[in-house]
Amino acid sequence: MQDDLDFPLKPIDPPVLCPGDVLIATPALRDPNFHRSVILLCDHDDVGSFGLVVNRPTDIPLGRVLEDIDIDGVTSPCLQFGGPVDHEKIFALCQTVTDEGRDLDATQREISSGLFIPDDLEQTLGKIRAGKDALRNYRFFLGYTGWGQGQLQQEVVEQSWVISRGNPIQLLETPADQMWAAALREMGGEQLLWSMIPPEPDWN
Repeated sequence: MQDDLDFPLKPIDPPVLCPGDVLIATPALRDPNFHRSVILLCDHDDVGSFGLVVNRPTDIPLGRVLEDIDIDGVTSPCLQFGGPVDHEKIFALCQTVTDEGRDLDATQREISSGLFIPDDLEQTLGKIRAGKDALRNYRFFLGYTGWGQGQLQQEVVEQSWVISRGNPIQLLETPADQMWAAALREMGGEQLLWSMIPPEPDWN
């Protein structure tokens, strides 16, 4: 995934990855599907990895795909591009506060503190329609990003991605067009310099 670069890359060891990690595309990543992308890693095991691009909104209104759901007042009224895999499928990400003693929804899997992914989207939509859950707590994605066994670790070793283990909720509150640079600035060091690199015109 890399071409010759104008900046040095230091050798790194194979990473230990876990759900909740944030993957930030480096300038070495030449795949236009992931140019300046920020991905929330939702699942990772010995079989492979699953994540959602969180800084690529589309112009597809939620109302076009979520029938009978009132989207008035929703902060993000459009679907987001979750990745190049399975564009026929919609995924959701739920942000909520988990107070001590609160019963967690058994249909939602926690991937980071306060961030959940529904295992049963239809059941989740039914709760929203019935007023048992708030649409404003959700982001919806078209497609996802996936890697086979060991593939993501190899891409990190190749320095196509850097890993941030900051607060993903705080990152999600950053405007999409600023998220990539903001995430790199938060990491500091060499990543701070990367955040200042202007986008290449042919990738706009």
